[in-house]
Amino acid sequence: MSEAFTADVAVVGAGVSGLLVASELVRAGRDVVVLERGTRASHADQLAGDASQTPPATAAHNDESPPDTERYPWDYGYAVGGCSLRWSGVAVRLLPADFELRSRYGVGRDWPIGYGELEPFYADAERILGVAGGPGAQTDQPAHPLSPIDRLLAERLAPYVPVPQARPSAERNGRAPCTALARCRLCPSDARWSALHLLDDEQLDGHEGFRLLEATAAARIRVRDDHAAVVEAVRADREHVEVRANEVVLAANAIENAALLLRSDLDDGVAGRNLADHGHRLLHVECDVPTGAGYGASVTTGLSLAWADGPFRAQRAAAVLLPVNAGVELSEVVTAQLAAGVRGAPVREAARWRKEHTLVLDTLYEDLPDPRHRVELSPRRDALGLPLNRITYSWGGSDYVRAAEAQLEQDLGERLADIGGRLVHAAHTALGGHQLGTCFMGAADGVVDAQERHHRIANLWVTGGSSFPAYSAMHPALTIAALALRLGRRLGAV
Repeated sequence: MSEAFTADVAVVGAGVSGLLVASELVRAGRDVVVLERGTRASHADQLAGDASQTPPATAAHNDESPPDTERYPWDYGYAVGGCSLRWSGVAVRLLPADFELRSRYGVGRDWPIGYGELEPFYADAERILGVAGGPGAQTDQPAHPLSPIDRLLAERLAPYVPVPQARPSAERNGRAPCTALARCRLCPSDARWSALHLLDDEQLDGHEGFRLLEATAAARIRVRDDHAAVVEAVRADREHVEVRANEVVLAANAIENAALLLRSDLDDGVAGRNLADHGHRLLHVECDVPTGAGYGASVTTGLSLAWADGPFRAQRAAAVLLPVNAGVELSEVVTAQLAAGVRGAPVREAARWRKEHTLVLDTLYEDLPDPRHRVELSPRRDALGLPLNRITYSWGGSDYVRAAEAQLEQDLGERLADIGGRLVHAAHTALGGHQLGTCFMGAADGVVDAQERHHRIANLWVTGGSSFPAYSAMHPALTIAALALRLGRRLGAV
């Protein structure tokens, strides 16, 4: 038994990309059906359940690693709101050079569009997301003030700027300002923007031109005469759903967009290749002077661009650095002291000194596209009968990234020498949250063209992080939002 729907546009995925595309189409008078594997939970329900998603069978993680390899910790969720339910809120633009990596530095791949093409969409995305501004941000929300840590580091790690972030610095649209409680994964005050706000702010809920199909997993696209005719889907009870539409937009994450193309026999030898993630490397730097840790208007308020761009990118990766205002976790210090047999007042003194004298620095690195990092279909199947997504990926093996890590850590010692800065701990952390590149834009060699249209199927579009041709060191969320607005307005004008 199957249920059938018709629409002007079918959108797969109800995260940032999918709901931004849908909101633009509905505003243009188009009928839209959005298919989402997960379900919707209000912010209050998320807090009550201490989870950003409810796990119906359709939303179970469905990736595996090749046999005899270690699983990479991909961090994603299937839910209405997508990964915006669990992001940090950092909403930075890419740099102009990030679009021209090959032509400027002879490595990687250029985007088929430049910074100027996305600039007006960046500005609109900042307005919609309520970004508290920083350099280049066009928003009525002032940036969060720099923290004591930022003021300590600003001249030493110049150029140093406020972080644009989708966390209000004052009440906006009924959303409370950031409480700076360092609990962003599930924001206690709903200050951090999520795609759920589009359902209310953009009045999608209840609009006659908008239908959201929850707990409905897109299984494949049925193609007829090089035309995407039907999106076939399945629900948790194995009931089949069909959506017939004039245009189809894939707006899920880079893993699922690629897998859906592969399940639809739309490989062309490129789909699923060049999967990328941002590598976070967390640094602990002890200083001879107090750092000011524990104070700030938000979790992070400053951003060092000292390693973000330059001719060095021909040999090593770009990087950005964000100090964590909360500083070290006292529980980690106390546990280490107790494990070493220390008790009583010395434990308290060690914890106090470490808290006051340790910088916690989050560093992020770009990497070059690598076709060996890829999504394929497994012979094994999930509970819905769909092939598992087999992912080949490893982090930390690239000479390009390792050279950047070594240079940044050497430079830190020199730049912070006057305050006695010394690196005492470094570890990869927060891996798997930025899935990029599997359906990249390319003039001829990509999966989609410069407009994010599939090269062979004229009414099939792929947006989101999967369409990135190169990755930059910058957080991708604002660029994902800008691309979605650009695509939604293009389709709305057709």
